[in-house]
Amino acid sequence: MKTERLNLLAAGLCGGLLLGGLVAGCRSYEPRPIDWAAEARAWTDATNVVRLASCEDAALVARIGNPGVNELRLKCAGSDRVARETGWWDDPEFDLDLNRIVQSSQHPFLMGSSLTFAIPLSGAPKLDARAAEGYAAADALAVRVAEADLAADAGAAYHRLAAAQEREAALRAFTQDVKLARARETAARLAESGEVRAADVSAVRRRVHDRLHGLHEAERETDAARAELRKLLGLAPGVALEVVEEADADEAELEVAAAVATNALAAAAFVRHPRVQERLARLGASEAALEAEIRRQYPDLKIGPGFSHEEGQGRVGIVLGTTVPLWNRNRKAIAEAEGRRDEERLTALQTWRGLVQEAAAAQTRLRRMLDHPPSELPQLAELEKLVEAGELDTLGYLSVREEILDAQLAELDWTRDLRQAVEEMKRFRLPERARSENEMD
Repeated sequence: MKTERLNLLAAGLCGGLLLGGLVAGCRSYEPRPIDWAAEARAWTDATNVVRLASCEDAALVARIGNPGVNELRLKCAGSDRVARETGWWDDPEFDLDLNRIVQSSQHPFLMGSSLTFAIPLSGAPKLDARAAEGYAAADALAVRVAEADLAADAGAAYHRLAAAQEREAALRAFTQDVKLARARETAARLAESGEVRAADVSAVRRRVHDRLHGLHEAERETDAARAELRKLLGLAPGVALEVVEEADADEAELEVAAAVATNALAAAAFVRHPRVQERLARLGASEAALEAEIRRQYPDLKIGPGFSHEEGQGRVGIVLGTTVPLWNRNRKAIAEAEGRRDEERLTALQTWRGLVQEAAAAQTRLRRMLDHPPSELPQLAELEKLVEAGELDTLGYLSVREEILDAQLAELDWTRDLRQAVEEMKRFRLPERARSENEMD
């Protein structure tokens, strides 16, 4: 009797030690609280001045510091970890039953134990791994799409800030021009002597007020454009952002824009666009997830060794088990997975159609921007010669200078809109294979 109890105690102790050793090898939880002081130092002390000489510089800095893209990269890394850890079989199950006969008996203790392994005959874990890999690939494509869109946004924001700076500089130079101030003083004296109408001089003063008001508006536009670009780049508010002012659009730039505007866009080629490929990757993953749920309705096999101690004798055997698919049959999970698959299919189609529509609209806008009439106004040097030759009076000089400024500002706006339209077309770039197919079509 005593020996039997010791044997049972030893068996239970061994099982407990084995289970404790296995549990000790499991991963433990480690919290990661945010150290706000360290984060603030890392963000504000990273750099003091950022100088951008082109829209490519803006796109490069944005790819590094943009918070939205970095969040997608972190999500993509998490999806990769999930894919690597998906597909494992379920852990084995260990059961231990210990009973004591209440009435007096020569062998009052009964013990039974088993260790069962679940063998997934349905193949669902493999399909789970394939679905996880598909979602990880889709997240990687989402990062590519976000980087391409970010490059276009950063380029457009760069051109917007550069044009706002040039507009502000042009208005400031006009309001502070010494020759214009002298011409206004001359017009005022002529009005006092009755040589010109006082109403004309009043109109000149109103235009001066309008230009000063326009200068303040331009300063606010510059501040707003700089704040927008700083946010896209992920820069701290205290970081100085310097943007090189751009020149007028040259012939080479116009030729590139014309080529982009006239290149035929085949709708079928946009299936290979990363934005559509991302949705197709998610559709493929949802198909694998649906197949895995369908496979789970079929029973898996549970098998393992068993040991029992009864009437003072030990018995060794095999434990077999399985589920019986009578009424559950994983119906709820299959319905949910099928709904997700149908949603992903529709989303892929809508993404493709929307992409084709957006590309056509962007190309039309770019084509309209190229229909730009040339300016016929004289240059400042020619205007000064006309004044010196006496062919233009003071009020005429002031009026033509206003027209030249208006033409200069309109040219700046057109150049900005043209460059932004070219940047917008970068969202619809296709891989080389799709581009060659587009050219063949």
